[in-house]
Amino acid sequence: MNSTVAALLGSAITAFASLFVVLLQSRLRRRHREQADLQRAYILMLSGALRLAHKAEALRQTRYWRSGLREVSDQLLGGHKPLDPMVLHDWLAKDMATVETAWSQIWTSGDQDGIALANSLMMAFTGVMDAAMHSTGNESFVATDEMLVASRRLDEARGQLALHARRVVKLGPRDVDLFTDREYNLATA
Repeated sequence: MNSTVAALLGSAITAFASLFVVLLQSRLRRRHREQADLQRAYILMLSGALRLAHKAEALRQTRYWRSGLREVSDQLLGGHKPLDPMVLHDWLAKDMATVETAWSQIWTSGDQDGIALANSLMMAFTGVMDAAMHSTGNESFVATDEMLVASRRLDEARGQLALHARRVVKLGPRDVDLFTDREYNLATA
C-alpha cells in the first residue's frame, strides 16, 4: 500500500508541476503577444503620423500652387477641378484609420506615459494639419513659417513616443539620440 500511495503522490506532484509549467508558458506567450501588439501599435502610430504630415504638406503645397487668378481661370476653362472635401477626406481617412487604431491600442494596453505621449503626438499632428489648412497659398515656404514650427513639434512628439516605446518594449538600447547630427563615413566598396 505504501508503494501505491507513493506512486499516486508522485503522479499528483508531476501532474501539478506539468499544469504549472503549461499555465506559466501560456501566460508568457500571452504577455509576449500583448507586448508585440503594443510595439506594433507604437510603430503604426509613429509611421502613420508621419505619412499624414506628408499629406498635410502636400495639401499645403497644393493650396500654394492652386491659388490666385491662374487657378480661377483654370477652373473656369476646365483645366483644374476644385478640391472636393469628400475626396480630401477619403485621401486622409485611410492613414487616419491606421493611426486611430494604433492610438486606441495604446489607450487600452499602454502605460500612463505612453498614453500621454500618444495624445501629444496626435495634438502635434493636429497642429500640422491646422497649419496646412490655414495656409492662404500666398506665402512662400520660409524657415520661420507656421508649418515648419508645427512640423518640428510633430518631430519632437514622434521622438518622445519612439523613445518611450523603446523603453517599454525593451528593444535595443533605450537611450539613443534619434535626431543625431553624427555622420558616419562609410567606405565605398
